[in-house]
Amino acid sequence: MTTAQQRSRTIHGVSIGILMLDTGFERLPGDIGHGETWQFPVQYARLKGLTGPDVMAATCGDPVAAAPLLDRFVEAANELAALGVDGITTSCGFLVSFQQSLTERCRVPVATSSLLQIPSIAALLPARQRVGILTAREMSLTATHLHAANAPLDLPVAGLSDDSRFLQNNLANAPHVSFDEQANDVLECAERLLTRHPEVGAIVSECSNFAPYSALIAERFDVPVFDIVSMVDWFHTGLRPRRYSSSISRC
Repeated sequence: MTTAQQRSRTIHGVSIGILMLDTGFERLPGDIGHGETWQFPVQYARLKGLTGPDVMAATCGDPVAAAPLLDRFVEAANELAALGVDGITTSCGFLVSFQQSLTERCRVPVATSSLLQIPSIAALLPARQRVGILTAREMSLTATHLHAANAPLDLPVAGLSDDSRFLQNNLANAPHVSFDEQANDVLECAERLLTRHPEVGAIVSECSNFAPYSALIAERFDVPVFDIVSMVDWFHTGLRPRRYSSSISRC
C-alpha cells in the first residue's frame, strides 16, 4: 500500500488541486478555471484578494516582497493536500518563481506553471529550433521566472498588447467575454512571435487563460503549442496512471 493511500482524506477521487487567483472575468472552456476543461475531477481553492498584477509584482525577484504572498500559497496548498488531493497546480504561470519553495514546503508534488515544460519541449525540437513563449505581459516575464523554470534566459517572448481586449477583460474582471475577440488578440501575439523569431519550433503559453486558443494557434501557424492544460494532463497521468486490463495486481 502506498503512502498516498495511507493518508487521511476529507475528499476522495480527486488528484489535482488548483490554486486560483481572486478573479471575476469569464473563463471559457479550456481555461484552467472552467470545470469542463478537465476529463477528471479537480478541487479548486481561491486565494481571496490576490490578483494577477499582485503576482506579477511579487514574483519578479524581490524575496522580501514575495515572502507574504508565498506564505499564503503554501498555506492554501497544504490545505488542499489535507483535503486529499495528490498534486497541486496554480492558475498563473508567473508563480513558477515559487516552484522550489512550494515543493519544499508542501506535502504533495507541485507544478506551478506551464513554463516548467520548456526543458522537455526543447529536447524534442530539431537542431536550431527553439521554444518561444507567449505571455500575458512581456515586460513582467523576467529572468527570475525563466531561471525558476530551468529555461534559457534568452528565449523568444511575445506578450499581449497593452490595449488588447483580452488584457483589458482580465484587468477589468469582465463578466462576459468574446471568444473571437480574445482569439484575435492571442493569434496576433503568436504571429508577432513567429515573425520576429522564425527559429521558434514550439510555443509554450505562460498565461493559463491562453489555453482555449492553443488549437487555433497550432492550426494557423503549424507549430506545436503547449499550455497549462497539457501540463496538468501530463501531471495527472503520473499521479493516476491508466490501469490496463492485463494488470495482475491491484496493490
